[in-house]
Amino acid sequence: MGLTLVPRPPFDFHLTATHMYVLPPAKYSDGTFIRVLRLRSDKLVRLSITSNGTVDQPELSVLIHSPLDLNKNDEKEIAEKVSFMFSLDDDLSQFYSLAEEDAILKCAKDDLYGLKIQTTPTFFEGMIVGFCLVWTSFQRAVKMIDGLVREFGARMGKDYAFPSAKDLAKATIDKLRELKLGFRAERVKWLSTQVAQGKLDIERLPSLPTEKLRKELMKIKWVGPWLAEGTMLWRLKRTAVFPIDVWSARIFRAFFPELKNKCQNRIKEFAEQRWGHYRGLVFYYLLCDRDKLSKRLNITLDERWK
Repeated sequence: MGLTLVPRPPFDFHLTATHMYVLPPAKYSDGTFIRVLRLRSDKLVRLSITSNGTVDQPELSVLIHSPLDLNKNDEKEIAEKVSFMFSLDDDLSQFYSLAEEDAILKCAKDDLYGLKIQTTPTFFEGMIVGFCLVWTSFQRAVKMIDGLVREFGARMGKDYAFPSAKDLAKATIDKLRELKLGFRAERVKWLSTQVAQGKLDIERLPSLPTEKLRKELMKIKWVGPWLAEGTMLWRLKRTAVFPIDVWSARIFRAFFPELKNKCQNRIKEFAEQRWGHYRGLVFYYLLCDRDKLSKRLNITLDERWK
């Protein structure tokens, strides 16, 4: 079974599938993105997604493999999830118009033309990924996520689905620590239990307006300002947020001389005044293009920034 999806152009499937990263349980190789999804009906499907079009005339082919029969509702859900995961309906035109008026941002736009934000199919998965990314290197976080997937995710052939809240709620703290989660073990266990027991309706949050969403996220145990902002951008594509931290602040100071020696709050104010509603996309593009940009601008980035 297969679907054909037509993204809003411009759309570069390769860039979107690989920036900023491909997280377990997804795989990307030779132009094919593979991912096992659990549908609302609890059916597992393995998706193989490839591009049949161009950046300005995009088209995606979605091959669907499942041991169970799928109905029209299942197909509709798959199409909706893939569209959300790859931001297929997002319109970049106004952001690109803004980029044309900013010399540095224009370089990033030219380098990454057609890049959209790739995200997780469920908000629960996004929150677990967010907890794993706190206070650690990206490489270590990937190992944590991969461990969770292989230990608790449902298997389909050689591939895995991301574990459900019920799957992770059954995990012991000791087992989670064996997967090198450290202090994050308690957080993953707590969130999964709250969701599994119906005490936290996390999937309702994406429907909230941005400011209300920020407040609701901050009410969740262990969710601070940075995780809330990052979750809104990476998981829900709210472009009027700016998840600045120590690492990304150094990059913005390097690219914009007027930000030299400025604190993170001042950098956030600068971003809001200069890029307004699109500052989240600016954040995304500049971080994704930091290596090429640094060469264009003859700036040497510290290895820790790469």
